[in-house]
Amino acid sequence: MTVLRKLVVSNLLAHRMRTLLTAAAIALSVSLVVAVTSGYASLEGAAYQYFTKFIGTTDVSVSPANMGVLIPESLVDQFRADKRVKNAIGRFETENTMPGEHVRSIEAIGIKLPGDALINDLVLEKGRWFNSSDSNDVVIDQQMVKQLKLKLGDELVLPGLKEDGLHLHIVGIVHKPDVMAQFRSTAYIPLHTLQDFKNYGRNVTRIRIELRNSSEADQFAKDWTAKIAMIAPGLRVRSVGEIRQMLGTNLQILHMASYMGGLVSMVAAMFIIFSALSMGVTERQRTLAMLRAIGAYRSQVGWMVVIEGLLIAIGGSVAGVGLGWIWIKILAWKFDYLFSAGGILSWGGVAFGIGGSVLSALAASLLPAFQAARVTPLEAMNPMAGGVSNRVPWGCVIAGLLLISIDPLMLKGPLPRVLQMFGASSPNDLARTVRFYSHFVIGLEGSMVGFFLLSPLFVRVFETLLAPIVAPLLGVKFSLLRQQLSSGLWRAAGTCTGLMVGLAVLIVLQTEGKTALSGWKLPDKFPDIFIYDRTGIDLADAAKLEDVKEIRKGEVMPIAITSPGLPNNFLGMAGVMLMPDRTMFIGIDPNRAFKLMELEFREGNATDAERLLKLGHHVIVTTEFKQLKGLGLGDKLPLQTTHGFVDYTICGVVWSPGIDVMATIADMGQQLDKRTAASVYGTIEDAQRDFAVSKFYLFAANLNYFVEKEQAIKQVQKTLKSEGMVAGDVRQLKARIVDGFNNMLLMISTVAFAAMGVAALGVTNTVMASIRTRRWQFGILRSIGVTRSQLLRLVLGESVLLGLVACVLGAVAGIVMSYNAEAMVVNITGYNPPMVIPWNYVFLGGGIVVVVSILASLWPAIWVARAQPLELLQAGRSAS
Repeated sequence: MTVLRKLVVSNLLAHRMRTLLTAAAIALSVSLVVAVTSGYASLEGAAYQYFTKFIGTTDVSVSPANMGVLIPESLVDQFRADKRVKNAIGRFETENTMPGEHVRSIEAIGIKLPGDALINDLVLEKGRWFNSSDSNDVVIDQQMVKQLKLKLGDELVLPGLKEDGLHLHIVGIVHKPDVMAQFRSTAYIPLHTLQDFKNYGRNVTRIRIELRNSSEADQFAKDWTAKIAMIAPGLRVRSVGEIRQMLGTNLQILHMASYMGGLVSMVAAMFIIFSALSMGVTERQRTLAMLRAIGAYRSQVGWMVVIEGLLIAIGGSVAGVGLGWIWIKILAWKFDYLFSAGGILSWGGVAFGIGGSVLSALAASLLPAFQAARVTPLEAMNPMAGGVSNRVPWGCVIAGLLLISIDPLMLKGPLPRVLQMFGASSPNDLARTVRFYSHFVIGLEGSMVGFFLLSPLFVRVFETLLAPIVAPLLGVKFSLLRQQLSSGLWRAAGTCTGLMVGLAVLIVLQTEGKTALSGWKLPDKFPDIFIYDRTGIDLADAAKLEDVKEIRKGEVMPIAITSPGLPNNFLGMAGVMLMPDRTMFIGIDPNRAFKLMELEFREGNATDAERLLKLGHHVIVTTEFKQLKGLGLGDKLPLQTTHGFVDYTICGVVWSPGIDVMATIADMGQQLDKRTAASVYGTIEDAQRDFAVSKFYLFAANLNYFVEKEQAIKQVQKTLKSEGMVAGDVRQLKARIVDGFNNMLLMISTVAFAAMGVAALGVTNTVMASIRTRRWQFGILRSIGVTRSQLLRLVLGESVLLGLVACVLGAVAGIVMSYNAEAMVVNITGYNPPMVIPWNYVFLGGGIVVVVSILASLWPAIWVARAQPLELLQAGRSAS
């Protein structure tokens, strides 16, 4: 073992540059894993820090279970009467738009003083708190001071229905030491003053309860849940532990995304490790054969390669952890408003990075170790030191095709029928669960490894096709370029696969994003505007909209929005906490809905659906919902109401018209704790009866000809005595959503670009290895008249071929994996629009791969071009 260790160390030291480049690629990939996961951990820490300050001493929270449900202020006194309660605090939280050069929204919080102990968590920088619930005093935070250029003693005017709005006197300035202060300015206003201004009645939006004994929180919430159902239906009582668990569940998708992002760079590094070890075996054929000739066992030779890979991985991992920690410290310093809890090292990310790199090195070393073990002593007698065959390994090609076929077979194959044959009671639901786990545990990995095993075929075929085109473009002879890659087949295959990873991931992300957007098509007949009121309007007041002359008579409709629960594991995804456990219920008026919009029925028809909806306990579902659960016309859908589960009968299946997206936007602020699956359409009466909806926040309307929506909004505000209204043309809203979604896609795609950067080190390594093995050949070429420029272009030609083959491999892998990802999305959400391949991003990613390949080879190409012929010839024909 001592001799084996010495041989490994001496070989690593003899090829310092190759060792350093491979270790650098591992270090970079590990640093990305550590930085991404630690960045998530830091943001999570900031979120929990804000959560702690937001909750304060709260043990139990009471909030509306559905949008449009009111909390009577009198309920606060009923909680205080409970002997277990130390204090109960009711607050009215709303928004207000401030005019100016840049329109901004502020958070207005109505608090009752004295009595609101939550203000103790705020640092009062200047002034004082007010001591009345009816005064016109206000306390603002430091962000509002900065944005609106206000100071103590100034007047803050909230715009409203009156010409002069609500005039408030600034009596105090508080400092909010959390990340949210940077994004939302807050004004603290006496409770009754704000309620009167918003025409909200004596109601609050949230009650926070502090118990004498915090350990009783769960039991207290359970006891009051039953009482609330009788006193004020439609409210939810939750302990702080349940709220914290809910926050953790919502953050899980980010947690998973952080590890998936790190996994991409780790996969790229794995193929680079393979390429480095493979080229090491190729260069040392003669050395390995001599070791076999003097008595070394096959196992010892194989272990040499494995240990080399593990040592490089461990060294690179240690450097990568330190580098990743530096990245996150820089980010925390630069963006301190985001990382308010400071930089937090993710030990899970560290373990994942180190463990992943070691496992990647182990996996990447198996094939080179097998090649090394196959070297025979007789090869030591060959002065050329043999070489690896450049023939296509057809066995690997067949194995690769089998691995690639696993994911589509699981996602689109007859899995439900197979499970039914084995006696599964709910084969469709079980199949959905099996597909979810198999895709992430087996399918993705199988696809990556499968394309790696196919890469030698791609290298051989496309080198033959592309070399005749690249050679004249670079001004080099085709005979010199035609076998540059296939002479080191596995070395080139590993490098091309490393380059492939980033391009394939980029194509998958962009394809899925563009496909999702392309499926959102608005019907030809759709309301002119959607009106959103932040404080909500009673149904009786909503009827006054008929009197607004700017709105067409009979063409305005309030829309109720609520999120009823579904039965446990209703979607058949047991154990998946990220899966939706609710659906979005959109309450409409059947008499007007089908006049305002033209729904595309896939099952049933508008006439029958309108008639059945009026009977109550009937719903129209979207095609996504049908895809998820397989429920269609006439089937029963159980929904959780304020009085238990109630069966609703499906009276139609429609293609989602876009109103559900509008509803989601309107409901966004109150739905952060709910994971909804698709949408169902019922009636306003159902929403009021079964889900306790008493206020409406969203309205659809058609305007009279030549009426501007701003003019209509002003008249609506005057009619309803509400100032918190905004309106938007649905196409404008769609454009904003599309732009935001595209920006998010670009941000997520940085993971793919990072993987390309990691792969660049592999290209440099490959080109350098190619140069080392051909120094004598290059010396001969220089001696017979080949210029330095021609030699430079010859080396660059090899890197161009590497990049082009990687482009083809990445494009094929990306498109195949996009089809698999689309099937996975359908499996989870039921959303199944036609797939759209963004060819502009395919070509952009391909161009980046080629440029990265060329840039990574410049230094070794310049080095060999500047070398003297004698220096190259001294390496000898058997140089390694």
